[in-house]
Amino acid sequence: MLPLVCLSALLVFGLTFGASAQVVERTEVAKSLQAAQEALKAGEFESAIAMAQQGLSTPGITAIEKPFIQRTLAIAAMQAKQFPLAVSTLEALLQELPEDAPPAHKLTLIESLLSASQQAKDLARVVSWGRTYLKLEGSNPSVWPVVVQTLSVLNRHEEVVQEVKEKIRLDEAAKLKTPESDYRLMAFSQRQLKDDEAYNNTLKTLLQKYPSKAYWSEIIARVARKANFNARFDLDLYRLLEITGNMEDTVEYVVMANLALNAGLPAEAARIVELAYAAGNMGKGSDAANHQKLRLQVQQRLNEDEKALPAIEKSAKDANTLASLADVYASKQKWNQSNDFYNKALAMGGLRREAETRLHAGLVLSKMGQKLEAVKMWDSVQGDATAVELAQLWKIWQANN
Repeated sequence: MLPLVCLSALLVFGLTFGASAQVVERTEVAKSLQAAQEALKAGEFESAIAMAQQGLSTPGITAIEKPFIQRTLAIAAMQAKQFPLAVSTLEALLQELPEDAPPAHKLTLIESLLSASQQAKDLARVVSWGRTYLKLEGSNPSVWPVVVQTLSVLNRHEEVVQEVKEKIRLDEAAKLKTPESDYRLMAFSQRQLKDDEAYNNTLKTLLQKYPSKAYWSEIIARVARKANFNARFDLDLYRLLEITGNMEDTVEYVVMANLALNAGLPAEAARIVELAYAAGNMGKGSDAANHQKLRLQVQQRLNEDEKALPAIEKSAKDANTLASLADVYASKQKWNQSNDFYNKALAMGGLRREAETRLHAGLVLSKMGQKLEAVKMWDSVQGDATAVELAQLWKIWQANN
């Protein structure tokens, strides 16, 4: 972590070389203070420390004299990188501040104390004084992130989560956008706490507010690993991988094509195979012959599908067959025909897998540009946990595209 303030900022303690020595009336104290300040100006920090400490040890030192010497000692200690000494000196200054001291004076001292505490690697003090600074409404924007990062380093992850949640609440009240780094801090702590549900929710929030290919890759993988994941939706996960730019490996194209083929959707399989060939992800290397075999198999099934489709469409009487036809037309990217069949199937009722049908119907509506209707359809998905989660992810994707 970087220091909160630069070392030169310590000079805003109110110390003015020369003038401060004039305020100190007793000769022995004034001499020690002046000598310490001159040594400090000359870069002789160890000598400045010694002179300041000598001044502090003067018998009967007064409440007026003491702060001037402490300020000089704090600056010298920081410059000499004697950070524990700087910390103890700054704390003494803070504790001895009069009640009517200007708030800005106290806040400046705390900023310097935070910097010294960081340098001394006294993390507990960073948190304690950082919270004091924030409670006093200090304006340095670096303080809150450092406090939360320090809590994380200290493995006080419950506190990190609480701090970030409160920050989000305050940001929302002020109509501010919470930075991505804050959500990432909270997500890290949720992972350390093994709170998977909370982590997934934060990841979804990141997708909504700061969408990225990496976040999509992670959330899709996490959905696939869930204990209650319904394997019927494997193809749907690959559709999300494709649309979010996460289909990169040859194996992924081959698996998706086979999943589409096994689902009775050769048109989708053909589209994926041709995409892979165009991108150079298939048709090369030691598996080139297998890729060509798959390509021919897909084309054969597609030809058979084209021949059989009119008869199937003509004889379709029940909702399940209508839903299957809707899936086929969706795989051909014939969105209007697909939408018509989905509407008929849902209106008829009695679907074996209504959640799946509604999920796919929402995707078709989205492809047609009917975004509000797509959201309504996805919101109606229920009864299957995997379908519900995928519907949420499609809503997030649509909102950012």
